[in-house]
Amino acid sequence: MAENAIATTQYGDLKGTIAIDGFDGLPIDSLYSSASIPKGYYPVGIRIHGSHGPSKSLSVKARVLCVDTDQTGKTPDEIRTFGTQSHELHTFEFEAEISLDSILKLIKRYDIVLLSKVTRGTQVKIQEIQD
Repeated sequence: MAENAIATTQYGDLKGTIAIDGFDGLPIDSLYSSASIPKGYYPVGIRIHGSHGPSKSLSVKARVLCVDTDQTGKTPDEIRTFGTQSHELHTFEFEAEISLDSILKLIKRYDIVLLSKVTRGTQVKIQEIQD
C-alpha cells in the first residue's frame, strides 16, 4: 500500500517543512548515481531518515524517490503534466549509498520550520514583533 510522502517518526514530537537549494540544480541528481536504480525510473525526490541516541552514533540513510517513466513519461515536463492531471505520483524508493557529510555538501541554502504537537490542526503564521 502506498503512503503519503510526508516525514514521520515514532512519536512525531515535532513536525514541519524543509526547503533546500542546491549548488547545481536539484541535489537529488547527484544521488541518482549512488543508488541502484534500474532503467525506466526517474528521480523526483529524496528521503533521508535515521536515528541517534545517547548510546549510539548517528545513523543516516538516504533513498531516492523515483517514478516509473512507463507510467509518467520520461521528461520532467511529461512527469509534471502527468502529476498535475492525475493529482498524484506513485514513487518507488531506491537506497542510495551516501554519507550525511556528502548530503550536507549538496546544500547551498536551507530553511527548516518545526512545530510542536500543540499547534496540530492550526494554520500557523510567522510574523515579526512590532517595536
